[in-house]
Amino acid sequence: MHVGYVLKKFPRNSETFILNEILALQRHGADVTVFSLNRPDDGVYHRGLSELKRPVVYMLGRRPETMPAHLQANWPMICARKEQLWGQFSDLVQGQRPDTWAILNWGLDLALQLKKHGIDRMHAHFATISAYVARAANAFTGVPYSVTCHAKDIYREGVTADRFTSLLGASDFAVTVCEANKNYIMENLEGHKLDLRVLYNGVDVNAFHPKERRPSAEPTVLSVGRLVEKKGFKVLLDAMALMRDQGFTPRCEIIGDGEDAEQLKQQSAELKLDNVHWLGMRTQDEVRAAMSRATVMALPCIIGNDGNRDALPTVLLEAQAAGLPILSTPVGGVEEIADFGKAGVIVPPADAQAVATELTKLLRDPGRLQQLSIAGRKRAEQCFDLSTNVGKLLSWYHNGRKAEQA
Repeated sequence: MHVGYVLKKFPRNSETFILNEILALQRHGADVTVFSLNRPDDGVYHRGLSELKRPVVYMLGRRPETMPAHLQANWPMICARKEQLWGQFSDLVQGQRPDTWAILNWGLDLALQLKKHGIDRMHAHFATISAYVARAANAFTGVPYSVTCHAKDIYREGVTADRFTSLLGASDFAVTVCEANKNYIMENLEGHKLDLRVLYNGVDVNAFHPKERRPSAEPTVLSVGRLVEKKGFKVLLDAMALMRDQGFTPRCEIIGDGEDAEQLKQQSAELKLDNVHWLGMRTQDEVRAAMSRATVMALPCIIGNDGNRDALPTVLLEAQAAGLPILSTPVGGVEEIADFGKAGVIVPPADAQAVATELTKLLRDPGRLQQLSIAGRKRAEQCFDLSTNVGKLLSWYHNGRKAEQA
């Protein structure tokens, strides 16, 4: 089977779970070609990219003045699918999409690439622009598509039931990454209209392993993620200040970059947190090394002002696999990661005092740290093994195809 992955931008340092999924599919015997709507701009990339067996195809679009000739050249294909294409156009207009023409343009170009590369089916990550383009390519060709929904494409303000179900209704199936997401979709986005399936993101439990643990003698709190509101870094900094005021100053390392970077660093400076170290963007190998040295992974996630939130933070899965105890909040599927407190510490969201109290207790309790390390590793093996979960996804690719073909 040859699967085309349709992505907004690839690779992205904050979306290593997509690269890992693709590489695992290759190991399971699937061919995968990535179709990226934009070129990457992170500047830090993982060495796993070298393991891709097929080059990434960048869908760079075309100048408006070339469109008439392009449409004429492909007019027979367009006419053969006019009913499906009219449905696409009508839905985009009803949704008042300002990028309607860009979606259809990308959809046509992707349709031609699907034929060129012999793609059997498409899969998009995030129910956003990439899913719209996959749906448009499906209208041009009949090649089936599926979509994985994560967080910003579910919870953010402006996501409505009619838009959500119209985008995913033509898909073979829709995947979401935790039971909390599924429950929200069913209750708020008319998920009963979809073939909605839950599949946890996976991590390489061989690459992230307790045998790599080299804990620092100095108690160290590690936090990894994009420096954006929903990750809760502001809460973590407030907690570090509270701990300092109580006479406890463990080292804190923060890995990541993002739109709130300057604001957070300013907060850290105003709080005089000399024990907080900003490490910037790092590769997956560097993150794994930081996890091996750390004492605790803390990610006090919150629900953003726009409703956006985390669903299944990959760094928490990686930390568990690596035997690094985790502390987080009951946002999205985080409680599922922590097995509802059995394999991680859960504190209320936006509660810096609770974060400070539990971090202090945890860092001073070697027995509890060891207990969480063992329970977290077991949870990762049982629920988040990349090979197992991707094997299930591949079976869905094989069996989920609709009767309609190109």
